[in-house]
Amino acid sequence: MADHNAEKHAFIQVSRFSYLNCLAPGNVLAFSVMNGLMHKIIRTLKVGWLGFWAGLATFVVFVPVTIVARLDPTQRKAEYIVRFWARLILGVTGVKTRSSGLEKIQGESSYAIISNHQSHFDILALVVELPMIVRFVIKKELRKIPFFGYSTVVLSCIYVDRSDSAQAVQSLQAGIRRLPPNISMLFFAEGTRSPDGRIGPFKKGGFRTAQLAGWPILPVVVHGSRKVLPKGDLAFRSGTIEVEVLDPIPKEEVQARPWEEIMEDVRQRIVTRFEKG
Repeated sequence: MADHNAEKHAFIQVSRFSYLNCLAPGNVLAFSVMNGLMHKIIRTLKVGWLGFWAGLATFVVFVPVTIVARLDPTQRKAEYIVRFWARLILGVTGVKTRSSGLEKIQGESSYAIISNHQSHFDILALVVELPMIVRFVIKKELRKIPFFGYSTVVLSCIYVDRSDSAQAVQSLQAGIRRLPPNISMLFFAEGTRSPDGRIGPFKKGGFRTAQLAGWPILPVVVHGSRKVLPKGDLAFRSGTIEVEVLDPIPKEEVQARPWEEIMEDVRQRIVTRFEKG
């Protein structure tokens, strides 16, 4: 028994010495440097991984989606390829999606989809979860991206110059006139991704487009995407993104009410649901 107590005491002393030795200033500094280095390595690998797969997925679908979109005026078949592209990128980054409120979407109507914008992954989640053909309003700078730029033009996405409001409106109107039937347009009403997670002021583009096109408005809330990939960061994190569909505003109501009033109403509804999580 005495030998056992002596061994136990010796073990405690050695453990205490090892612990105190680890707390020595030099060791703490070395640990901190190693930890920081590992963090940078992991971040670099994640950025490279995302870039590789995003580029590969875009390259792989470029030819088939371009051909199919040109041969099928409805773009239904092309939409399957677009969803494959989105699912592939989500899958290799460990990001899952789910949705609620899809029963509120009526038939094959075209909608002006109004959503908050937290992350690059918002588009992927919306493409995968919304049971409709969704096209986007995109800033003109992205048209220069190889393969991506040309394929999105063929898919009837609309490029606008955000620095020139008058030109942007003209581009938007012209693009809407060229859209095949039953295609919905997605508008990130804030105009850009949120830098701090809060929902910013809305811009009028989506609401004015809904009135001009005679479309109902479909408010949508995206939850959790900022945790996966916030603005200014390409080091993704695995997680789950939820797409929540709110009650649509009928086209008759869109036509009858001032767009400013509708914009404030939709923003308030999206903010309320987003803050409740």
